[in-house]
Amino acid sequence: MMISIKVFSGKSNNKTYFGRFHSLFRYRKIRMVILLTAALLFALPALAGCKMEEKITGPVSEFLSDELFSEASSEDEPEIEKISDERYAYQTLDDEAQAVYDEIVYALMNREEERQVSTVDVDVIGLAYQAVRYDYCNFFWVDQLAYVMNSKNDEIVSISITPSYTVTAEEQAVLQEQIDAEAARMLADAPLEGSDYDKALYVYETLIREVDYVVDAENNQNIISVFVNHETICQGYAYATQYLLELLDIPCTTVTGIANGESHAWNLVLLDGEYYYIDTTWGNANYIYLAENEGNSEAGEVVGSDYQYLNYDYFGVTTDMLLTTHTPDSEIPLPECTATADNYYIHEGLYVETWDADRIGSLIREGYESGEAVVRIRFANTELCEQAQQYFLEDGKVFDYCDGLQTAQYLENTDSEVLVILFPT
Repeated sequence: MMISIKVFSGKSNNKTYFGRFHSLFRYRKIRMVILLTAALLFALPALAGCKMEEKITGPVSEFLSDELFSEASSEDEPEIEKISDERYAYQTLDDEAQAVYDEIVYALMNREEERQVSTVDVDVIGLAYQAVRYDYCNFFWVDQLAYVMNSKNDEIVSISITPSYTVTAEEQAVLQEQIDAEAARMLADAPLEGSDYDKALYVYETLIREVDYVVDAENNQNIISVFVNHETICQGYAYATQYLLELLDIPCTTVTGIANGESHAWNLVLLDGEYYYIDTTWGNANYIYLAENEGNSEAGEVVGSDYQYLNYDYFGVTTDMLLTTHTPDSEIPLPECTATADNYYIHEGLYVETWDADRIGSLIREGYESGEAVVRIRFANTELCEQAQQYFLEDGKVFDYCDGLQTAQYLENTDSEVLVILFPT
């Protein structure tokens, strides 16, 4: 994705410095890995996320003997409480998959090493576990879920799940305290009396400003990376968004799929009674680096080696908008998101459907006079955006609307209908 930063001084002799968004969305697609051991062990990997390697960690052999079969009894098993009725992915499952989902959640919450589940269908286990990972963002102590199939006369008669954990129970408790304390700090100024939109926007902006995108961040598949280390990738951003929104009583789930051809994670959020998509990772746009001007002192004086701003293009988007760049995994059905009231640009009055130079100029002026470092305006189509770019920036009309402005910059992104103007600070 090529983006130019153009610098304007007065109304003539415009100079152009070219920079580049360095894409940090280098994700690797994860396939389900089947590990066969003497007891037919299957590994269900964690949800696909950025920069996660495919790996096989066990020997491959074929189970042929019926002597290893032992039918487990569940007579003494405690009754599992259903606690996930209101969670999105859980509601999409049939009764069999919901029962397995409940069993997985119980096992993980209680750190069980093994639990027999109420199905002999491995596909049901895989679907149930994926739904758990969509709905529960807080299982940071879980490494993976494997399962052992018991068979007799070549027929599967029972399956037991065997979770593995990354930390001890004592370490888990310490980390939970740290996570809770940091989440409370982050939400200290949250608009508790505001709308769902206000709360979600607060969470979005807070995470982007406080957490860096780091490809090789430690624990980047869980919320430890966000709340303890403040470095993460897409999975961490999505889970942290879900974690904070749920603390604010906003229903949220994490969605996985493909974005720009690579594995990715984002959120489905219920805002003010309607579903929207939010991609916090793509909101973190502080990775503009002027690679082609490195060492250029004049460019450095104008914009520095990088420029930090928030990208709102994927805050509160519809299904149609999402699908232009994102493809969700197909296993968990998702709603058709058509509402637009809580889209950032529409909600903030920054969406332009027809050409109106004075209205657009007024939006630019309001941002400038209020001291904003960045003004963003979304247009209904690329043609309108290019017209505004030509009129206000290439032709210098921006200076007619912003008294005293001597220098302006803008981000030229051919993949977007959003015009981003940068004012000196």
